Amino acid sequence: MKYGTLTNLVYAEGGTSEPKIGDGATLLCWSDRHAYTIVEIKKNYVLVTRDIAERIDRNFENGPQEYSYQNDPDAKPVRANLRKDGKYYIGNQVLKIGYRNEHYDYSF
Repeated sequence: MKYGTLTNLVYAEGGTSEPKIGDGATLLCWSDRHAYTIVEIKKNYVLVTRDIAERIDRNFENGPQEYSYQNDPDAKPVRANLRKDGKYYIGNQVLKIGYRNEHYDYSF
């Protein structure tokens, strides 16, 4: 199993949007999620940069997390490869196109 949460599994198995420059993307980790922005599109891969995600809720570790996002002009582009299953991957982690989300699982 690649995902530690049902939420990340559902996001990974859902449909994929056609990538567009400036669109959000989310790297689905074991139970965390990291926000990215698409900066370049090629036939078999996209380049993305990690967003600056600032937590804006006051729920601390116990409640829903809410973030504001902005592009990081100093972020180094990372390549996400398109695989035969129609999904983009950074290493072995799925990059969900068209969905920007940051989440930290404090239970680990």
